[in-house]
Amino acid sequence: MIRFSAHLGTLFPELAPLERPAAAAAAGFGEVEAWWPPAANAGDWVAAVRAAGVRAVLVNADGGDLAGGERGFCNVPGREDEVLAAVRAAAHVVRACGGETVNLLVGRYDPSRPRRAQREAAAEVVRAAGAEAQALGARVVVEHLNALDVRDPMVATPADAAAFVRAVGHDRVRVLYDAYHAARAGLDPVAEIDGVADLIGHVQYADSPGRGAPGTGTVDLRRIIDRLEAVGYGGPVGLEFVPAGPTAEALAPIAALRGAA
Repeated sequence: MIRFSAHLGTLFPELAPLERPAAAAAAGFGEVEAWWPPAANAGDWVAAVRAAGVRAVLVNADGGDLAGGERGFCNVPGREDEVLAAVRAAAHVVRACGGETVNLLVGRYDPSRPRRAQREAAAEVVRAAGAEAQALGARVVVEHLNALDVRDPMVATPADAAAFVRAVGHDRVRVLYDAYHAARAGLDPVAEIDGVADLIGHVQYADSPGRGAPGTGTVDLRRIIDRLEAVGYGGPVGLEFVPAGPTAEALAPIAALRGAA
């Protein structure tokens, strides 16, 4: 059955990061997710999640210097061990919080190297990452990132993500379907679900444009849920939108959907 997960990287920005798990619980969420835990010691974040009585269903592996433009580095020669270490670290955190899914950003194309070679190298690294995750009782998802917000992403559309995951060919590597990124890529985020239905391991949502709450753009969350249910997806839908004001106000329109989802 589909249920909503509170993304603590975007929701509750009015609170300190370690206060957000408790806020999510108070708002009625049983599940949360995050970019790499926002604490000097990841154990502090794990403790906050556990104390709140919620389960972390997804944690991102370290994607490199995000402020500097990095979005993963699976295609970068010499950083293979760094990728695997990042996956292990995220897997330990998410497993400690009751979940199993690690979001591994693949990277951006290096214009100085052939793209096909980069995709093949990245697929090999992600295949190894899947094996590392499996050994820890976790799994990996690969997220598509639109080319408007991220320059030259290796995986720019849901179809790209599906093709990449099929090339990886590991049972513990799936697609993270992101409705916001699909819309920003100029695609119909409802229709795109069908092309990746057999590979979806996690779903994230924000309205587009603007990455705002439902109703601020053109991406109908109810239609997304209906289509996911129609194709047989029954996992979490991470609410990864940025509230324009207090999070409680932004969540108010979702109340009816939460009862139906």
